[in-house]
Amino acid sequence: MKQYKPENYNSLSPYLIVENAQKLVDLLTTIFDAKTLRRFEHENGKIAHIELRLDDTILMISDSTESYEANKTMLHIYVPDVFLTFDKAIDNGCEIIEKPINKQGDPDTRGAFYDFAGNYWAVSTQTN
Repeated sequence: MKQYKPENYNSLSPYLIVENAQKLVDLLTTIFDAKTLRRFEHENGKIAHIELRLDDTILMISDSTESYEANKTMLHIYVPDVFLTFDKAIDNGCEIIEKPINKQGDPDTRGAFYDFAGNYWAVSTQTN
């Protein structure tokens, strides 16, 4: 029986429209070890649609166009080592919002940064 969605895909996937999608793909591959699943390009070589796997989640991205302007969003991702992930992001040009910290009563150690496109990334590791 044909499935209603691709195997191992989540039902809801964030979709980012950015200027220079390839730069974001490269950044996410470095920071999160993202894997490309599907890729479609416009005739001019810009990314029309790309699907990345970050751990157990699919993230979709495209280059902005006149019809689809770039947007910014906030994303949260759990990672095995929040400190390592945060440092990779900062070492690769991301802007610090908050260094990883475990606040009283929070079972997670959390940090946050902006990528070059202005997206807010919250990264966490459950520590308690």
